[in-house]
Order: sequence, then C-alpha cells, then structure tokens
Amino acid sequence: MTRIVYANLGYLRAINGSIRHHIGRWHHHVYTPLRVQTESIAQLTATISRLDPDLCCLVEVDRGSITNRFYDQFPRLQGKSFIHAEAHGKYGLDRRPGRLNLSHGKSNAFLAKRKVVARDRYLQDGKKKLVHEIRIDGVRILVVHLSLAFRVRSRQIVELADWIGEEEGPTILVGDFNVFRGERELLPLLKSGQLIHANRGLEPTFRLGPYRAALDTCLMSKTLAERAKITVVDQPYSDHQMLFIELVEQLASGQE
Repeated sequence: MTRIVYANLGYLRAINGSIRHHIGRWHHHVYTPLRVQTESIAQLTATISRLDPDLCCLVEVDRGSITNRFYDQFPRLQGKSFIHAEAHGKYGLDRRPGRLNLSHGKSNAFLAKRKVVARDRYLQDGKKKLVHEIRIDGVRILVVHLSLAFRVRSRQIVELADWIGEEEGPTILVGDFNVFRGERELLPLLKSGQLIHANRGLEPTFRLGPYRAALDTCLMSKTLAERAKITVVDQPYSDHQMLFIELVEQLASGQE
C-alpha cells in the first residue's frame, strides 16, 4: 500500500477558518507568534505520525517571512523519518522576493520516507507557478496551488491538462485548485477521460465562517481510483482540511 498526505497548512497560523478565529486571532495574519507555529507543527506532526504516509505533499509552508518572525518551519516538519525532503518558493524562478517582501519564504514542499524522483515545474501564468512533480511506486504525482483569479486559474488548468497528456501512466493531480465556481472549472482536465475527480462527494475542505467549499482536489487515473481510499482529515491550525490517500497494492488480475 502507498499512503499519501496532501495538505494546505495555511502557514500554520492556528486559524481554522471560523469567524471567531479570524477576528480573535487577526494578528496571526500580520505576525504569527513562534509559540503558535510550534504548537501547530506539533499537531501536524502528530497527525502525520498516526497516518504513517510514504509521501507528504504540502502547500503554504513558511520558510521565514516578516509575518512569522523569519522562522523556518520546514526542518521541524521534516523530522527524522522522512529521508527525502524539498521545499521551494512557489512564485517561480523569475520572482525572488526580498527579505522584507510579504511573499518572502512562502513555499510548497514534500516529504518522502524513501528516495523519490522529483522535479520542479513552473506554470506560465499567475504568481503561484510552482508544481512539484514526484514519482513514487510507479505513480506520477503533480502537486499544485492555483491562482485565486478565475481567468488566470483557467489558463493554469488548461496548461496542466497539456502536462497530464504528456504521459499515459498512472497519475495523481492534487492540490488547492481554488475552484470557487465548482467542478465545471475542472472540465479541461476531465474531458479526455484520463483523470477522474476522486474526492467528488466528500465533505468540503475549505472553511471561511459559514462558507464551505471543496477547493482541495484530487484527480487521478481511473485505475488508481478503483483501488484508492480518500479520507478528509481535520486540521485545526489551518482553514483547509487534509486529504489522506491510500492506494492498495496491485491486484493479481493485472490492474494497476
């Protein structure tokens, strides 16, 4: 079995998306105390230890910014059990914000318990360009965090559809798609039939007061979906919930 965690950490500000948190902890957006970050990391690592994933795919990791006391969260997230770990700025190679810029340190990351093959790819449009492409146990995994702007996001989705078409093997496309207009935004990725929406019908993953939305999306090859179990896991330190993906072993009948 291959176990994969995907999570938008919300920079570990201990804001769960409720109105009470947004109002009562408004200062965490401006300056997150170190105590809050370390407590959030402890909650996250306890959940990861319980789930025992082979791979963790993480977005909204802060590697040290003016809003978090320039504290690098990544080494504490890696711990000792993950032997392959990478974290890179999500804004692309052509945009390197200075130390006092609010975007400085804002990263995506992955953690693996064994050596994996990985590379960074960058979308043409938008500010958030980074896509981690990771290969583990014969599966290609693309991890994304798409734009809040509908028109930009639409172009990013079309480009991702082209990337998916590059290969026919088992593939997972997972991340924060920010599809506020619903599943119809995913049509360019679904129309070929190569991928299906694997977490359709599960509980929403994003919270803003009473508003709920399924922004965190997992698309995968049909043959993978047939042997996949996806669970939504609570993250009290973020306004997003975690996706836990379990892929059972290949069946003797020849299924992937």
